[in-house]
Amino acid sequence: MSRGSNFIALMALLILGIGCLESSDSIESISMDFPHGETRLLVQRDGEAFLFYGALPSHQKIGKGTFDLDKLYKQLKSHLHENVPREKWPNPKSKAGMVTIRFQNKSQKDYLIFDEDLAKLILDKARQNIAGRMP
Repeated sequence: MSRGSNFIALMALLILGIGCLESSDSIESISMDFPHGETRLLVQRDGEAFLFYGALPSHQKIGKGTFDLDKLYKQLKSHLHENVPREKWPNPKSKAGMVTIRFQNKSQKDYLIFDEDLAKLILDKARQNIAGRMP
């Protein structure tokens, strides 16, 4: 094989590997807070989920199975933006949240989310399914 074709093969493998990194089956957990620093939802691969409030260490457990990690990722994926400084946001005056995706290989990726309606929908679902709460 020539150097050029070796390089092309290596680049194809690298691109394929990066694409696989974002496949939902390699995700260990998703954490979303909206607005950033306030209410945070953590959803784990095993179906466990928890709500945290601000900097408080306490949390509320969400009924197991309320969230499916793969479905949540699909719901969020098209709303995620690169984590860039405020001056590079689509609208620097907008309200933003943070989504952290942790992968099984222990790496993680942070994203910004600006879709307040979607975040509210997801967080409301969590609040309505707090474990032990009477309907």
